[in-house]
Amino acid sequence: MTLFANLPRWWITVAALVVSAILLSPFYWVLVGSFMTPAELFGGQMSLWPKHFAFQNWSVAVSRLWPHIQNSLLVSAVASVGTLLITAPAAYGLVWRKPRGRRTMMAFMLMTQMLPAIVFVIPLFIVFTKINLVNTLGGLILADMTFTIPFAVIMLSAYVKDLPYELVEAALVDGAGQLRAFLMIVLPMTLPGLITVGVFSFLIPWGDLIFALSLITEASLQPLTLELYKAFGQYGVDWGFLLPGSVLTAIPAVLFVIGASRFIVAGVTRGAIK
Repeated sequence: MTLFANLPRWWITVAALVVSAILLSPFYWVLVGSFMTPAELFGGQMSLWPKHFAFQNWSVAVSRLWPHIQNSLLVSAVASVGTLLITAPAAYGLVWRKPRGRRTMMAFMLMTQMLPAIVFVIPLFIVFTKINLVNTLGGLILADMTFTIPFAVIMLSAYVKDLPYELVEAALVDGAGQLRAFLMIVLPMTLPGLITVGVFSFLIPWGDLIFALSLITEASLQPLTLELYKAFGQYGVDWGFLLPGSVLTAIPAVLFVIGASRFIVAGVTRGAIK
């Protein structure tokens, strides 16, 4: 700490810019490569900028991915909203109503976050086959929510615990019920945490491949990530489709995070697990 404190401020700025450039360089190459032809991508001479912009890469990628983008948007939006509807009252009840077995429940949810998604694929596939949810967007939404719900409960419980319960008690004394106190007091006070959880609950299904690969085989229902996965063929990689498709996949997520960045910082800071 003393070493950095004695450095001039412009040196710290330069160091931050260098680190940021290194971290963002892969995205730069993906973005620039999406406008290059295969001959220019794999030619002997390295180029930092396309000599001839191959806009056809983007037109093909957009036309091919658009139906799958709609599927991903639907799955991610419904999973995010459903997660908030379930976990907001659940966190309120676990923290302040103190039901029996809440510690066991929280430990179980924390354990699910430590396990890879592949562990849940076979059990979910067996169950969804019996109830006819394989090859449905509803089944994919439920599968994604097996990860978003435990994450959201853990985050919101830590956030709700820091809020003053005296305000809820005052509302109860004034004649408000638990539901009204939750809607009128708790929800507005936990808005940064709710937005944080909502954004992450959107991004987790948006980037999911394991559940989509296992539960969706019908082409018309496949999400964006699964269509991108098809770029890896038996005889090579379709870079002209994969690179612009990767940028298209990242753009909504980046815009989502930038738009809600103020709430995300506040939510993660207050809702961090101590």
